[in-house]
Amino acid sequence: MIAYRTRAQLKYEVKNLLRGNWKKAILLYLIPLIVFVTTAGYNSGQTHISAQYNVDNFESFAKFGSSFGIISFLISLVFLLINQSANFRALDWMDDNTLEFDPIKSNFTYFRSPDWWQLIFLYIITSLFTLLWSILLIIPGIVKAIGYSQTYFVYKDLNDRGLTDGFSITTYITKSQQLMMGNKWRYFVLQLSFIGWWILGAMTLGIGFIWIFPYYKLTMVNFYRDLVEKNANYL
Repeated sequence: MIAYRTRAQLKYEVKNLLRGNWKKAILLYLIPLIVFVTTAGYNSGQTHISAQYNVDNFESFAKFGSSFGIISFLISLVFLLINQSANFRALDWMDDNTLEFDPIKSNFTYFRSPDWWQLIFLYIITSLFTLLWSILLIIPGIVKAIGYSQTYFVYKDLNDRGLTDGFSITTYITKSQQLMMGNKWRYFVLQLSFIGWWILGAMTLGIGFIWIFPYYKLTMVNFYRDLVEKNANYL
């Protein structure tokens, strides 16, 4: 039986990394946090406006909904590139605690990369697969989403090692599912372990998320790092 790190061990290692490096971590995830909050607010506002719109005018309503749908999709792509750029830098940082980097510029790494389109295709395909499973039943959709959760890290890992020749986009999804076999419950419980932190962040009117968000993100990065260390044969 594989001896994975416990939740406490994963978090302890992240706390050790953050000790004396909180400023770097906060700056690394500050833009993703702002984009996340802004996107959530935008989607909430969109729903409120749509509810008040004149639905009797079907043609106008259809154009209205379509334009918002396109805008939401484009915003989600921007958030994807920013978020994954930060996550990929965080993975490098977890692998090398002494790594020097510009946390703000790290958010825009994949805007300058010729491979940016691959992240977008991964996003579209995983979202489509999750949606199709969710149409059948909610629970299978959640299970599949958890199985796909390591896809971007797998892509980054293999790309850095120069092992992606001949790989299709779905290969990274398949390898993510292989890594998550027997680990979905661990991942789910790890997510649940942050509920108290999210409640605390909400109680501080969101100010607490400035510290909670990077702590959470780095813990998820460390979860992947632990998976790969114990299952190197999958990569």
